[in-house]
Amino acid sequence: MRLNKGNAYFEVVAGPMFSGKTREMHRQYKIFKVCNYKIQVFRRDIDTRYGEKEVKTHDGIEFDKEDVFLVKDSDGIKKQLAPDTNVIMIEEGMLYDKGLVEAVDQWVKEGKIVIVTTLPTDYAGNVFGIAGDLMAKADFVTSLSARCMHQENGVYCLDTATKTSRIIPDKQQVIIGGIGAYEARCRKHHHVLGEDGEN
Repeated sequence: MRLNKGNAYFEVVAGPMFSGKTREMHRQYKIFKVCNYKIQVFRRDIDTRYGEKEVKTHDGIEFDKEDVFLVKDSDGIKKQLAPDTNVIMIEEGMLYDKGLVEAVDQWVKEGKIVIVTTLPTDYAGNVFGIAGDLMAKADFVTSLSARCMHQENGVYCLDTATKTSRIIPDKQQVIIGGIGAYEARCRKHHHVLGEDGEN
């Protein structure tokens, strides 16, 4: 199946941890599958949370393994990209090199739909890698939020969360993790662990 170039676009699905970015990508994935689009889903090889060749939501919804490809960088995507692929889906776009931004432009010019998930900011609130460039280049940005999991006296905040807080004491920018390592937080309760006595 070939897409008309007019159908091509670039969408970024952005939000903090636990906002449903992968779930939203999976929702679109299932629609494309029903419509017989050829889809390839790319994941960085450093993300092994759910197995060696799997892309899953935090609550266990999976993409078909035959559509999933592990890569080291944007060149890895180019090498494994099939000429007849209609839809390119990329998990955790902020973990890639800047070459991905130019590559996405080229793929859209070639008539492909590109959908990338990303955390806009890291645990410290700084722009995360190439997330800002990806969002600036996108035709559409789907911004998702979570619920703040900050807890005081056994009561959760549950306000709208747009930030990600790391709840383990490590200041490397990239640490792959999920529940137990990160929490979604609202702006008021977003703090870097250990700073100003916050947790």
